[in-house]
Amino acid sequence: MRKNWANLFRTPHFIAQHLRHSNQSPFLLLQRIRRSPTSTPSSFCLIGPDLTVHEFPYLDFASNGAKVVGSCNGLLCLRHSNHALSICNPATRQVTQVPQTLTDVRNFYYFGFGYSALVNDYKIVRICVCQSDDDDDNDGNDGIVVLDDIHVNQVEVYSLASGSWRQVDATNLQNLCPFSNAVAAGGGMFWKATASPELGSSQDPDECLVSFDIGRDDFRLLRGPESHLSLTTYSCNSVLAEYVDKLAIFHQFMMGNSDNFMTGIVQGSLIDLWVLDNTQTYAVEGERWIKLYTLGPFSRILYPISIWGDQIVCREELFELDGEYGRVKTTLSILNPYSSELKNLPAHRNDNYYVSFNYAESLVSSQHSA
Repeated sequence: MRKNWANLFRTPHFIAQHLRHSNQSPFLLLQRIRRSPTSTPSSFCLIGPDLTVHEFPYLDFASNGAKVVGSCNGLLCLRHSNHALSICNPATRQVTQVPQTLTDVRNFYYFGFGYSALVNDYKIVRICVCQSDDDDDNDGNDGIVVLDDIHVNQVEVYSLASGSWRQVDATNLQNLCPFSNAVAAGGGMFWKATASPELGSSQDPDECLVSFDIGRDDFRLLRGPESHLSLTTYSCNSVLAEYVDKLAIFHQFMMGNSDNFMTGIVQGSLIDLWVLDNTQTYAVEGERWIKLYTLGPFSRILYPISIWGDQIVCREELFELDGEYGRVKTTLSILNPYSSELKNLPAHRNDNYYVSFNYAESLVSSQHSA
Protein backbone atom coordinates (compact mmCIF):
# COMPACT_ATOMS: atom_id res chain seq x y z
CA MET A 1 0.00 0.00 0.00
CA ARG A 2 2.80 2.43 0.94
CA LYS A 3 4.53 1.73 -2.37
CA ASN A 4 1.32 2.43 -4.27
CA TRP A 5 0.98 5.83 -2.58
CA ALA A 6 4.59 6.67 -3.42
CA ASN A 7 4.00 5.77 -7.07
CA LEU A 8 0.85 7.92 -7.12
CA PHE A 9 2.85 10.99 -6.06
CA ARG A 10 5.15 10.49 -9.05
CA THR A 11 2.46 10.37 -11.72
CA PRO A 12 2.32 13.33 -14.15
CA HIS A 13 -1.36 13.90 -13.30
CA PHE A 14 -0.75 14.19 -9.55
CA ILE A 15 2.31 16.42 -10.06
CA ALA A 16 0.31 18.72 -12.34
CA GLN A 17 -2.64 18.91 -9.92
CA HIS A 18 -0.32 19.62 -6.99
CA LEU A 19 1.44 22.38 -8.95
CA ARG A 20 -1.87 23.94 -9.99
CA HIS A 21 -2.93 24.09 -6.35
CA SER A 22 0.42 25.55 -5.18
CA ASN A 23 0.42 28.23 -7.89
CA GLN A 24 -2.84 29.62 -6.52
CA SER A 25 -1.04 30.88 -3.37
CA PRO A 26 2.67 31.25 -4.17
CA PHE A 27 5.29 32.35 -1.69
CA LEU A 28 7.35 35.48 -2.18
CA LEU A 29 11.04 34.65 -2.39
CA LEU A 30 13.32 37.59 -1.61
CA GLN A 31 17.02 37.48 -2.25
CA ARG A 32 19.09 39.98 -0.28
CA ILE A 33 22.18 41.19 -2.12
CA ARG A 34 24.69 43.49 -0.46
CA ARG A 35 25.10 46.83 -2.22
CA SER A 36 28.80 47.08 -1.41
CA PRO A 37 31.45 44.38 -1.97
CA THR A 38 31.58 42.09 1.05
CA SER A 39 32.47 38.54 2.00
CA THR A 40 28.95 38.06 3.36
CA PRO A 41 26.97 35.91 0.88
CA SER A 42 23.51 36.85 -0.29
CA SER A 43 20.67 35.46 1.80
CA PHE A 44 17.05 34.51 1.26
CA CYS A 45 13.70 35.26 2.85
CA LEU A 46 10.49 33.33 2.13
CA ILE A 47 7.19 35.11 2.88
CA GLY A 48 3.81 33.41 2.85
CA PRO A 49 0.47 34.82 1.66
CA ASP A 50 -0.32 35.74 5.29
CA LEU A 51 2.94 37.79 5.39
CA THR A 52 4.61 35.42 7.83
CA VAL A 53 8.27 34.53 7.32
CA HIS A 54 8.93 30.85 6.62
CA GLU A 55 12.08 28.81 6.80
CA PHE A 56 13.26 28.15 3.29
CA PRO A 57 13.52 24.39 2.70
CA TYR A 58 16.88 22.87 1.89
CA LEU A 59 19.07 25.94 2.24
CA ASP A 60 22.13 23.97 1.14
CA PHE A 61 21.31 24.91 -2.44
CA ALA A 62 22.26 28.51 -1.67
CA SER A 63 25.84 27.67 -0.78
CA ASN A 64 28.81 28.92 -2.76
CA GLY A 65 27.35 32.41 -3.17
CA ALA A 66 24.42 31.28 -5.32
CA LYS A 67 22.09 33.83 -6.89
CA VAL A 68 18.68 33.02 -8.31
CA VAL A 69 18.42 33.39 -12.08
CA GLY A 70 14.75 32.46 -12.23
CA SER A 71 11.89 30.65 -10.49
CA CYS A 72 9.40 28.53 -12.40
CA ASN A 73 6.92 25.87 -11.22
CA GLY A 74 8.85 25.18 -8.03
CA LEU A 75 12.24 24.95 -9.78
CA LEU A 76 15.00 27.48 -9.16
CA CYS A 77 17.81 28.15 -11.59
CA LEU A 78 20.93 29.21 -9.66
CA ARG A 79 24.17 30.86 -10.72
CA HIS A 80 27.05 30.19 -8.35
CA SER A 81 30.07 32.34 -7.59
CA ASN A 82 32.30 29.97 -9.59
CA HIS A 83 30.05 30.67 -12.66
CA ALA A 84 28.50 27.19 -12.50
CA LEU A 85 24.74 26.79 -12.99
CA SER A 86 22.31 24.42 -11.32
CA ILE A 87 18.58 23.71 -11.29
CA CYS A 88 17.05 22.62 -8.01
CA ASN A 89 13.72 21.84 -6.42
CA PRO A 90 14.04 22.94 -2.76
CA ALA A 91 10.86 21.05 -1.79
CA THR A 92 12.12 17.65 -3.03
CA ARG A 93 15.84 18.43 -2.53
CA GLN A 94 16.64 17.48 -6.10
CA VAL A 95 19.59 19.29 -7.66
CA THR A 96 20.84 19.06 -11.23
CA GLN A 97 24.28 20.44 -11.98
CA VAL A 98 24.13 22.08 -15.39
CA PRO A 99 27.09 21.12 -17.61
CA GLN A 100 29.48 23.79 -18.81
CA THR A 101 28.40 25.88 -21.76
CA LEU A 102 29.76 25.24 -25.24
CA THR A 103 32.15 28.17 -25.13
CA ASP A 104 33.95 30.00 -22.37
CA VAL A 105 33.12 33.66 -22.92
CA ARG A 106 34.57 35.75 -20.12
CA ASN A 107 32.69 38.93 -20.82
CA PHE A 108 29.24 39.99 -19.71
CA TYR A 109 26.26 37.68 -19.89
CA TYR A 110 22.56 37.68 -19.10
CA PHE A 111 20.48 34.66 -18.18
CA GLY A 112 16.86 33.63 -18.36
CA PHE A 113 14.96 30.58 -17.11
CA GLY A 114 11.48 29.47 -18.08
CA TYR A 115 9.09 26.75 -19.23
CA SER A 116 7.15 26.05 -22.40
CA ALA A 117 4.08 23.80 -22.37
CA LEU A 118 4.48 23.55 -26.15
CA VAL A 119 7.52 21.28 -25.76
CA ASN A 120 7.12 20.44 -22.03
CA ASP A 121 10.64 21.61 -21.32
CA TYR A 122 12.51 23.98 -19.01
CA LYS A 123 15.31 26.00 -20.59
CA ILE A 124 18.13 28.31 -19.58
CA VAL A 125 19.14 31.08 -21.97
CA ARG A 126 22.66 32.53 -21.77
CA ILE A 127 23.14 35.76 -23.74
CA CYS A 128 26.81 36.68 -24.09
CA VAL A 129 27.76 40.28 -24.79
CA CYS A 130 31.18 41.66 -25.52
CA GLN A 131 32.79 44.97 -26.33
CA SER A 132 33.30 46.21 -29.86
CA ASP A 133 36.54 45.34 -31.61
CA ASP A 134 37.85 48.84 -31.03
CA ASP A 135 37.68 48.25 -27.28
CA ASP A 136 39.32 44.83 -27.08
CA ASP A 137 42.22 46.31 -25.18
CA ASN A 138 39.89 46.87 -22.22
CA ASP A 139 39.72 43.10 -21.62
CA GLY A 140 35.95 43.12 -21.18
CA ASN A 141 35.58 43.52 -17.44
CA ASP A 142 38.54 45.87 -16.83
CA GLY A 143 38.34 49.64 -16.94
CA ILE A 144 35.33 51.71 -17.84
CA VAL A 145 32.71 50.09 -20.02
CA VAL A 146 30.24 52.11 -22.07
CA LEU A 147 26.95 50.42 -22.97
CA ASP A 148 27.13 51.83 -26.50
CA ASP A 149 30.36 49.85 -27.04
CA ILE A 150 29.00 46.38 -26.25
CA HIS A 151 26.75 44.09 -28.23
CA VAL A 152 25.38 40.54 -28.21
CA ASN A 153 28.07 38.10 -29.28
CA GLN A 154 26.29 34.73 -29.09
CA VAL A 155 23.40 32.93 -27.39
CA GLU A 156 23.33 29.42 -25.94
CA VAL A 157 20.28 27.50 -24.71
CA TYR A 158 20.25 24.63 -22.22
CA SER A 159 17.37 22.15 -22.35
CA LEU A 160 16.52 20.27 -19.17
CA ALA A 161 14.80 17.57 -21.25
CA SER A 162 17.96 16.77 -23.22
CA GLY A 163 20.50 17.82 -20.59
CA SER A 164 22.60 19.66 -23.16
CA TRP A 165 23.43 23.10 -24.58
CA ARG A 166 23.01 24.29 -28.13
CA GLN A 167 23.83 27.54 -29.85
CA VAL A 168 20.89 29.38 -31.42
CA ASP A 169 20.69 32.04 -34.09
CA ALA A 170 20.79 35.53 -32.59
CA THR A 171 21.54 37.57 -35.71
CA ASN A 172 18.79 40.08 -34.95
CA LEU A 173 20.33 40.78 -31.52
CA GLN A 174 23.81 41.71 -32.71
CA ASN A 175 23.27 45.47 -32.37
CA LEU A 176 21.53 45.20 -29.02
CA CYS A 177 22.66 45.20 -25.42
CA PRO A 178 20.34 43.66 -22.76
CA PHE A 179 20.31 45.47 -19.43
CA SER A 180 17.62 43.87 -17.28
CA ASN A 181 16.83 40.62 -15.52
CA ALA A 182 14.72 38.23 -17.56
CA VAL A 183 10.99 37.76 -16.98
CA ALA A 184 9.31 34.50 -18.06
CA ALA A 185 5.66 34.55 -19.14
CA GLY A 186 3.42 32.80 -21.65
CA GLY A 187 6.08 30.37 -22.84
CA GLY A 188 8.64 33.09 -23.45
CA MET A 189 11.43 35.06 -21.79
CA PHE A 190 11.78 38.83 -22.02
CA TRP A 191 14.55 41.39 -21.46
CA LYS A 192 14.92 45.12 -21.87
CA ALA A 193 17.68 46.21 -24.23
CA THR A 194 19.24 49.27 -25.78
CA ALA A 195 18.44 49.55 -29.45
CA SER A 196 18.71 51.71 -32.52
CA PRO A 197 16.05 54.48 -32.76
CA GLU A 198 13.89 52.63 -35.31
CA LEU A 199 13.45 49.73 -32.87
CA GLY A 200 12.90 51.75 -29.71
CA SER A 201 9.71 52.47 -27.84
CA SER A 202 7.90 55.78 -27.90
CA GLN A 203 8.96 56.20 -24.29
CA ASP A 204 12.66 55.84 -25.06
CA PRO A 205 13.88 55.68 -28.67
CA ASP A 206 16.99 53.79 -27.56
CA GLU A 207 15.09 51.06 -25.68
CA CYS A 208 13.26 47.97 -26.91
CA LEU A 209 12.16 44.58 -25.62
CA VAL A 210 13.73 41.26 -26.57
CA SER A 211 11.67 38.07 -26.44
CA PHE A 212 12.72 34.45 -26.68
CA ASP A 213 10.18 31.78 -27.62
CA ILE A 214 11.12 28.82 -25.40
CA GLY A 215 9.30 26.27 -27.55
CA ARG A 216 10.69 27.46 -30.91
CA ASP A 217 14.12 28.72 -29.81
CA ASP A 218 13.87 32.01 -31.66
CA PHE A 219 14.23 35.68 -30.77
CA ARG A 220 12.03 38.61 -31.66
CA LEU A 221 12.08 42.33 -30.96
CA LEU A 222 9.01 44.20 -29.82
CA ARG A 223 8.01 47.67 -28.78
CA GLY A 224 6.99 48.57 -25.27
CA PRO A 225 3.76 50.43 -24.48
CA GLU A 226 3.52 54.14 -25.10
CA SER A 227 4.18 56.40 -22.17
CA HIS A 228 4.26 60.19 -22.11
CA LEU A 229 5.49 62.54 -19.43
CA SER A 230 2.94 65.07 -18.23
CA LEU A 231 3.29 68.59 -16.89
CA THR A 232 3.63 67.16 -13.37
CA THR A 233 6.11 64.34 -14.11
CA TYR A 234 9.71 64.54 -15.25
CA SER A 235 11.14 61.02 -15.18
CA CYS A 236 9.97 57.52 -16.10
CA ASN A 237 11.50 54.19 -15.09
CA SER A 238 10.27 50.90 -16.55
CA VAL A 239 10.31 47.46 -14.91
CA LEU A 240 9.33 44.14 -16.50
CA ALA A 241 7.03 41.79 -14.59
CA GLU A 242 4.73 38.80 -15.04
CA TYR A 243 0.96 39.15 -14.65
CA VAL A 244 -1.24 36.02 -14.92
CA ASP A 245 1.31 34.39 -17.25
CA LYS A 246 1.47 37.51 -19.43
CA LEU A 247 4.29 40.00 -19.89
CA ALA A 248 3.70 43.19 -17.92
CA ILE A 249 5.62 46.42 -17.61
CA PHE A 250 5.53 49.05 -14.89
CA HIS A 251 6.07 52.72 -15.67
CA GLN A 252 7.10 54.61 -12.55
CA PHE A 253 6.96 58.40 -12.77
CA MET A 254 8.59 60.96 -10.49
CA MET A 255 6.32 63.85 -9.56
CA GLY A 256 7.59 67.40 -9.77
CA ASN A 257 10.26 68.73 -12.10
CA SER A 258 13.93 68.12 -12.77
CA ASP A 259 14.93 71.12 -10.65
CA ASN A 260 13.25 69.48 -7.64
CA PHE A 261 15.16 66.27 -8.25
CA MET A 262 18.55 67.97 -8.46
CA THR A 263 17.94 69.61 -5.09
CA GLY A 264 16.77 66.36 -3.52
CA ILE A 265 13.13 67.50 -3.31
CA VAL A 266 10.74 65.04 -4.94
CA GLN A 267 7.01 65.51 -4.61
CA GLY A 268 5.98 61.89 -5.06
CA SER A 269 5.45 59.15 -7.63
CA LEU A 270 2.92 57.55 -9.96
CA ILE A 271 2.79 53.93 -11.19
CA ASP A 272 1.21 52.64 -14.41
CA LEU A 273 0.82 48.93 -15.16
CA TRP A 274 0.63 47.74 -18.76
CA VAL A 275 0.03 44.13 -19.87
CA LEU A 276 0.81 42.53 -23.22
CA ASP A 277 -2.64 41.03 -23.62
CA ASN A 278 -1.62 38.72 -26.47
CA THR A 279 1.69 37.57 -24.98
CA GLN A 280 1.39 34.13 -26.59
CA THR A 281 0.29 35.33 -30.05
CA TYR A 282 1.83 38.81 -30.48
CA ALA A 283 4.38 37.47 -32.99
CA VAL A 284 1.49 36.85 -35.42
CA GLU A 285 -0.97 39.57 -34.41
CA GLY A 286 1.39 42.37 -33.38
CA GLU A 287 1.70 43.73 -29.84
CA ARG A 288 -1.55 44.59 -28.07
CA TRP A 289 -0.74 46.46 -24.85
CA ILE A 290 -3.52 47.19 -22.36
CA LYS A 291 -3.19 49.67 -19.52
CA LEU A 292 -4.68 48.02 -16.43
CA TYR A 293 -4.45 50.93 -14.00
CA THR A 294 -2.66 54.04 -12.77
CA LEU A 295 -1.78 54.18 -9.08
CA GLY A 296 -1.07 57.34 -7.12
CA PRO A 297 0.06 59.98 -6.89
CA PHE A 298 1.90 58.87 -3.75
CA SER A 299 3.62 61.27 -1.39
CA ARG A 300 6.61 58.92 -1.25
CA ILE A 301 8.85 57.39 -3.91
CA LEU A 302 7.75 53.81 -4.56
CA TYR A 303 9.66 51.62 -6.98
CA PRO A 304 7.66 48.62 -8.24
CA ILE A 305 9.70 45.39 -8.23
CA SER A 306 7.31 42.60 -9.18
CA ILE A 307 3.76 41.28 -8.98
CA TRP A 308 2.89 38.79 -6.25
CA GLY A 309 -0.59 37.36 -6.64
CA ASP A 310 -2.79 40.41 -7.17
CA GLN A 311 -0.47 42.81 -5.32
CA ILE A 312 2.62 44.80 -6.22
CA VAL A 313 5.93 44.38 -4.42
CA CYS A 314 7.47 47.83 -3.97
CA ARG A 315 10.81 49.17 -2.80
CA GLU A 316 11.26 52.46 -1.00
CA GLU A 317 14.74 53.86 -0.60
CA LEU A 318 15.35 56.19 2.32
CA PHE A 319 18.47 58.30 2.72
CA GLU A 320 19.77 58.37 6.29
CA LEU A 321 22.72 60.23 7.75
CA ASP A 322 25.36 58.03 9.36
CA GLY A 323 27.98 60.26 10.94
CA GLU A 324 29.55 62.33 8.18
CA TYR A 325 28.19 60.09 5.46
CA GLY A 326 24.78 59.04 4.24
CA ARG A 327 23.44 55.54 3.70
CA VAL A 328 20.56 54.29 1.60
CA LYS A 329 18.15 52.07 3.51
CA THR A 330 15.65 49.86 1.71
CA THR A 331 12.11 49.23 2.93
CA LEU A 332 9.89 46.70 1.18
CA SER A 333 6.10 46.77 1.04
CA ILE A 334 3.18 45.36 -0.91
CA LEU A 335 0.67 47.62 -2.61
CA ASN A 336 -2.95 46.64 -3.20
CA PRO A 337 -3.74 48.17 -6.62
CA TYR A 338 -7.47 48.24 -5.94
CA SER A 339 -7.52 49.86 -2.49
CA SER A 340 -4.08 51.58 -2.69
CA GLU A 341 -3.37 50.08 0.74
CA LEU A 342 0.34 49.78 1.48
CA LYS A 343 1.66 47.14 3.92
CA ASN A 344 5.24 46.74 5.06
CA LEU A 345 6.79 43.37 4.42
CA PRO A 346 8.49 41.62 7.36
CA ALA A 347 11.97 42.41 6.03
CA HIS A 348 14.32 44.60 8.06
CA ARG A 349 15.18 48.05 6.84
CA ASN A 350 18.77 47.70 5.70
CA ASP A 351 21.24 48.56 2.98
CA ASN A 352 20.61 45.41 0.92
CA TYR A 353 19.38 45.30 -2.63
CA TYR A 354 16.39 42.96 -3.07
CA VAL A 355 15.39 40.74 -5.98
CA SER A 356 12.00 39.06 -5.74
CA PHE A 357 10.53 35.91 -7.25
CA ASN A 358 7.27 34.00 -6.97
CA TYR A 359 7.89 30.52 -5.60
CA ALA A 360 5.40 27.63 -5.39
CA GLU A 361 6.35 24.32 -3.81
CA SER A 362 6.04 21.50 -6.30
CA LEU A 363 6.99 17.93 -7.12
CA VAL A 364 8.37 18.84 -10.55
CA SER A 365 11.64 17.05 -11.23
CA SER A 366 14.80 19.09 -11.66
CA GLN A 367 16.55 16.21 -13.43
CA HIS A 368 16.77 15.89 -17.17
CA SER A 369 15.13 13.00 -19.00
CA ALA A 370 17.25 9.90 -19.35
